[in-house]
Amino acid sequence: MNILASILLSILPKRYRDHFTPYEIPPAGAICSGILETLISLGLLIRGYYAFMNERMASIPASVLTRAAEKGGESAVMGMGSIFMLEYMIRFTTILLVFFLLEGFVRAIAAVGSDEVLPSLPLKAVGFLHARLDSRNHERQLGERIRDEVRLDAGESLQIASCRPKPWTRLTTISHEGVFYELVAESKGPTPRPFLYVLRKKPGTAVIRGIHAYSPDEVLESTK
Repeated sequence: MNILASILLSILPKRYRDHFTPYEIPPAGAICSGILETLISLGLLIRGYYAFMNERMASIPASVLTRAAEKGGESAVMGMGSIFMLEYMIRFTTILLVFFLLEGFVRAIAAVGSDEVLPSLPLKAVGFLHARLDSRNHERQLGERIRDEVRLDAGESLQIASCRPKPWTRLTTISHEGVFYELVAESKGPTPRPFLYVLRKKPGTAVIRGIHAYSPDEVLESTK
């Protein structure tokens, strides 16, 4: 990946980066991106400050400046400049530029110190909102939440039909009514409980790890 592409992609959250490249962004791209963000923000701050001060000072009548200088000397004129500087610092655009200046510095330091590629915070916030909307749409598509259907067959295997997918893997130990089970198979079935799981009793000699205390009502409790 060339450095220009890595600089541009490093400001994006991972979910958006993946649309452009399957590869990880090198830390060098994030370092350059952070430094550029800091320098550009600093340059715009300085340029904006001088333009703002010139505009404000030009708006003051010469007679006012003359009287201020006569009464208070240079300190009076400098005091007016301090007031204008404070006014400049509390402007929205100034605050925004200071934010991006600090953000660029933090992003560069994170890439140097821990090889971590941090996206721009505003874009990360957009990604978070996008993820929340996707989650709500996915939840709506899955339909109403209803209690799991659980059946214990003759072979003492546990069959579970659920309206929502389970986070279980072959390494997960599922505890139900005082008995430990392990995942044997999973498949898709008809609605309203399309997620089907087959569990079997865990052998007494098996290593127990990642215990999940299962309840048929947990799919309802997760909405509270």
